[in-house]
Order: sequence, then C-alpha cells, then structure tokens
Amino acid sequence: MADPRVLNMDSFTSTTHSSIPPTISPSLNRLKRPFTICVIGASGAIGAGVARSYALAGCSDLILAGRNVDALKAVSNDILSANDNSKKKDKEEEEGINIHIQPCDITSPDSVRNLSEYISSSFPALDALVLVSGISGPVELLITDGSPSDGHWAYVFNTNTLGTYHVAHYFVPLLLKSETKAFLVVGSIAACITKGTIANTKYCISKLAQARIVECVAEQFGKEGLLAISVHPGAVGSENALKAAPKEFIKYLTDDPDLCGAFCVWVSRDSARFKWLNGRLVSATWDPEELLAKKEDIVKGDLLKFEARTTLDL
Repeated sequence: MADPRVLNMDSFTSTTHSSIPPTISPSLNRLKRPFTICVIGASGAIGAGVARSYALAGCSDLILAGRNVDALKAVSNDILSANDNSKKKDKEEEEGINIHIQPCDITSPDSVRNLSEYISSSFPALDALVLVSGISGPVELLITDGSPSDGHWAYVFNTNTLGTYHVAHYFVPLLLKSETKAFLVVGSIAACITKGTIANTKYCISKLAQARIVECVAEQFGKEGLLAISVHPGAVGSENALKAAPKEFIKYLTDDPDLCGAFCVWVSRDSARFKWLNGRLVSATWDPEELLAKKEDIVKGDLLKFEARTTLDL
C-alpha cells in the first residue's frame, strides 16, 4: 500500500512559497550552454511559466509543443520580447535563444513519436523535457456521478495517464543520450486525495497513475543517469483550474504560474545533484533549503513515493 506519509506532502516543509524564492530564481540558476529543453503543453499558464523560466535561465534551444500552435506562438513572442528588453538593459550582450514551435497531442502516440523524431533529427541532444499537458474534466466527486458513455473518464486518462506513457516511451531514449537526462512531469498533490470538495475522482486517480509511471521510469532508468520526478506546481489559477475548481476553492488559486518552472530549472540545471529525488512526487511550493535539509530522511525512509513496501521476487 502507499506510504501514508506522502499524504502530508502539503506541509512537508514548514515554510512554503507562493512566489519564486531567491534560491530557485532562474536568473540565478544559469544553465550550461548548449542546453536544449522541450516543454510539452507550453501554451497554458503553467507551461508558459516553465518556458519563461528556462528562457530566463539561458537555455540555447527551447522547444514549445502542444495542440494550440497559435497559443504557442504567442508564448514565443512574449519570451522573445522579454529577452530583447533584457538585453537592452545589460551592458554585455548575452547569447540568444532559439525557440522552436511544434504541434503535439500527447493522447496520440503518433503525434508524440513525430515530435521525438523531429527533435532527434534537429538537435545533438535533448537535455530536459517537462511534460505539463493535463486535464481535469468536469468535477465528479462520486464514482456514480456522470456516465461512462460521456467519455470524460476516457479523455482524462488518455491525457494524464496514457499521454505520460506515450511521452516516456518516446522521449526517455532521447534523454539518455544527453548529460543532463531530466524527465520532469507536472503532477499534482491531487494524486494523494480521496475525499473533499476537490477530490475529482477521475482526475485524482489519473494523476496517481501518472505518478506511478514516473516512479517506474526512475526505477528502470535511474541507473543510466536519468532523473525522473513529478512536480506539483502549487495552486495556480490556470484556465483549466478556474473551469474545474469548485467556487469555494477558487480563492486559493493564488500561486505564481512561474513557480513550477523555476523549480524545474533548479533541479535540471545539475540533475546529478538531485538523483536522490528520483521517482518522487515533490511540490514547487516547498522551501528549497528545507527540502535539501531533509535529504537524509527522504532517502532513508524512501519518502514521497506511492511505492509498495513489499516486493515479490519470482
């Protein structure tokens, strides 16, 4: 059964943050160059925040992928505009950033494969991938709510669970060719929830399954240097969240959409430093210094996983 201590992850560090703390500021955590990063689901609030964070950290190539190409172009324009303004303020000219826009629907294995083939043929290596794409669907607190024929469960699982499998299947081989090897999935603390006003059953279960996929990826490829973790982005007032959240919960959606991206940059700029987090579900809202201080306890207790406490060897 799942380690019950994971259920306390909302208060795992005594200090939490709603905005980016200095320790994980992208401008202070500069990436080595060249550094190629792909963000799948980059058009939404959190995905755009992830893209901005890697741009601020100085990546050389930023691949924005998702279903809405027009929205991806808007994110690209905003990043390039901000980058140009930043250069004007600096006395020394920094190396530029190349942004590449590609369509991708993670529910389609062919679409994910096409994206991986484009990257494989266009870049020497893929250093990091951040999978942001996700969907909650209409809130259904009871298994008996809704109808199997409405397709909501299938769509949510096709996106959150099968979509994660598709991305892992096609992108892990690319990441293993790089030095950084960072496979980061925007997960959710909802994976720990079974009751309450935000316990949208299909979403919670699909994110639990997603977290389990990340655990398996870490277990299977960690020895080859891959860092695979799930990152809860905080309570962000994204378009998807505002549509799905109960009215009484909307007032809590106040976390910075860029917070998750800053956390991802922090762990992926030197992924070897964070191998002890492999397979775990962590939160971008946690205080980074307190998280580092808990390293020994996390490793010793194998915390922050839904891993079974027994194994069966045949």
